[in-house]
Amino acid sequence: MQEKRGIAGFILIAMGILIIGMIGWFMLSYNTIVLKEEQVKTTWSQVESNLQRKLDLLPNLVKVVKRYAIHEKELLSEITKLRAQAGRIVSEGKVPDSKDIAELQKMQKQLDGATLKLFAVAENYPELKSSEQFLQLQSQIEGTENRINITRMQFNDAVGSYNAYLRHIPANIVASIGGFKPKAYFTADAEAHQKLKLEL
Repeated sequence: MQEKRGIAGFILIAMGILIIGMIGWFMLSYNTIVLKEEQVKTTWSQVESNLQRKLDLLPNLVKVVKRYAIHEKELLSEITKLRAQAGRIVSEGKVPDSKDIAELQKMQKQLDGATLKLFAVAENYPELKSSEQFLQLQSQIEGTENRINITRMQFNDAVGSYNAYLRHIPANIVASIGGFKPKAYFTADAEAHQKLKLEL
């Protein structure tokens, strides 16, 4: 009888250790997923911040160009319109899904194309081309483009780490229970990987 109690006690202790171990494993995996998800959010906010900086510079650029290039109203209004559309996507304040990223990439490509046209227009206006304000804005936009590329890479690194962890066993079980989903990468076509070249 005593022997049966000893075996039962041992089984209860073993089960208790197993349950505590499973709870600890679950908590550790869950906390790691949360940490990696926060890293994705943080790096996306850096991308957003740089995109927003670029969008904030464009109205100043449009104002400067307006003073000199009176006949470029159509191009200036196109940039203003594209900037507003891109601004709506950037200001949503959430990590984008693949649809949002695709829309943002399309908008950025159009905006970059229009901005390049605007810089090309400066060739026809020597006073604009040599304007101190114009040159400063050109330099700031180019610098912002560099920062956007760097933060996009950091975002993709964070997404890669998060997505890979979600696929690991046993984290995939915790992810499924916790409702964690893979995040979308910021992938761009070959042209979009090149920085905005402002050759004047």
